[in-house]
Amino acid sequence: MGDLRARGKYQNKQGYVEVDISLISFKEDDTIIIYSPALDLSGYGENEEEARNSFGIALEEFIKYTLNKKTLKTELEKLGWKLINKKSHKTYVPPYLNHLLSSKEYLSNIVNEKDFKSYRQKIQMPAYA
Repeated sequence: MGDLRARGKYQNKQGYVEVDISLISFKEDDTIIIYSPALDLSGYGENEEEARNSFGIALEEFIKYTLNKKTLKTELEKLGWKLINKKSHKTYVPPYLNHLLSSKEYLSNIVNEKDFKSYRQKIQMPAYA
């Protein structure tokens, strides 16, 4: 299993950060679940495509809601993301897998007890978070 971290690329002109996050896909009963440990978000469906679409909706709603409430930065920090100052900008880095596994029992259960696959997905987060 790879390092379950997101990696970001700052895009100042477009006003977003492109983040490469790891997602975990597993089956629970007859449902496919897509889970992002770094964002603690999930989506589900009868197949992989439905689960990915559901995850996309959950992610979009999370970003819209937290931007509307002006809490995106706070929520990312609650999830363990750290603000790092680079030379020309600030960027957020998600928590390491060992921290996520020790703080989220259900993630440990997924990793230790389920057949799962992990893969990377590029998402866009507002740069002004």
